[in-house]
Amino acid sequence: MQDSGAKTAPAVYTDVTRENIQALFSDISKQISQASFIAIDSEFTGLALSDASLEFGFNTAEWNTRATDMRDMYKAMSSVAKTHALVSLGLSTFVPNGDNVYHVYNFNLLLQEQNTHLVNPASISFLAQNGFDLGKQALQGIRYFSGPNPMPLESRSANINIEGELVRKVLFAMIQAKKPIVVHNGLFDLAYLYQSFFGPLPDSYESFVFDLTGMFPAGVYDTKFIAEKLIPGTASYLAYLYHKSERDQRVRRDQGDEALAVKLTKILLYEKSDVETKRKLQPKKKQDKTKSDPKRTEEVEKKQYKPYCEHFAAFGHCMFNDRCRRSHDINFILDCQEKEASESSAEPEAKEAGPDAQQNGKRKRVDEENAHPSKILKALNINPKKVPVSRKSEPTSLETTKLDDNGNNNTTAYHTAAYDAFMTGFIFASLRIQHGEALDTLKNRIYRMGRGAEPLLIQASAYASASTTYHQTMKLIDEISNREPVIEASEPPAN
Repeated sequence: MQDSGAKTAPAVYTDVTRENIQALFSDISKQISQASFIAIDSEFTGLALSDASLEFGFNTAEWNTRATDMRDMYKAMSSVAKTHALVSLGLSTFVPNGDNVYHVYNFNLLLQEQNTHLVNPASISFLAQNGFDLGKQALQGIRYFSGPNPMPLESRSANINIEGELVRKVLFAMIQAKKPIVVHNGLFDLAYLYQSFFGPLPDSYESFVFDLTGMFPAGVYDTKFIAEKLIPGTASYLAYLYHKSERDQRVRRDQGDEALAVKLTKILLYEKSDVETKRKLQPKKKQDKTKSDPKRTEEVEKKQYKPYCEHFAAFGHCMFNDRCRRSHDINFILDCQEKEASESSAEPEAKEAGPDAQQNGKRKRVDEENAHPSKILKALNINPKKVPVSRKSEPTSLETTKLDDNGNNNTTAYHTAAYDAFMTGFIFASLRIQHGEALDTLKNRIYRMGRGAEPLLIQASAYASASTTYHQTMKLIDEISNREPVIEASEPPAN
């Protein structure tokens, strides 16, 4: 296990705005065409309709995005996607460069829908609290109109027309490439992507699924569903799986096994921030009502006390947010969990060996920790060191700080769509190495919120047909591909 001073590569992605999309479009299309697979993530203005004004006249009973019946759920999800908007789309293209080695190009498309749309206050607050720059989105977001077919509404501004056409062609390039698409809990991502850039969502759930099979013939993989099937019992939220995958690959590399290596090569540099400062938390001493042995009581309290938030560790969120007195740092949580697992496995052996061996073992562990302080001990001391960055193949931690043109830290990018897409792709590539063809049996199964054991199956039914939207837009894609030169794939840049 590496300590907190271990070097990792910076997270690199390109911000794509209305100012540079024309210059970057050909580069984005090129990386899509070269990719082995493409991971996506998006940010939007709402996941559900709640507390809507009565003036709208919405029947909110029909907007239950956690309905048990898939048709009811699709109807609600479709209503949300049609009335809200995408604000950011992250693309992460994994371009092969040898066995288990990828050049990764990350693009963060900042978006601004021009149709009047709804905004959920909770969604916007979440984005703002996690580093999303709403001011930049308003001033530099790529302007587009969602639907109708076969081309979006035109604007009086030629620039808006060009921006909207180019961002739509990014999706068209993904469809033309016929590469596997990777998402994490991605049902809403697919719905918003369809509504925003492909065309109006179909009325029926069956047609929506039928359309997806034609749009992405190489299949869609959902890393949340895959992880819950292949790694049961572990937390399955994105950040946890990403950091766990990092560690798994590091262990494989140290053991000489096949391991994943990624090389982030694109434009903007994001440097890993200081390790989250930890408080020295002292467990509260409980009153000894039973007059039990004080030493025994103290030992039990120390054993049961955990310096990290168990709810955050399990689900990726905590009702106390920044007010929680226990750590939400995922690397720290993983350190603690590894230590707990190690101690749990060591206890039965120590009991079998007898009291003398137990005492010797305790002394040995203390000596080892004094000689080589672990990340856990370092994190509990309020003296974290600046983590140096390098341009090596391993990706950086989730917690990143953006550097502006002058090299100054200006925003914390915890939930940037591009970086979430990268983490999704990294998890997929890691699982592919560990589980091989088992992933293919879980293809086209999309996780459903609240119904994890019953995924959405992307499978064309004999009783369904493609929607009108699908026929019109696929015809448009064919026309565009026939009149525009095909972008030839070239070799990734040399090391």
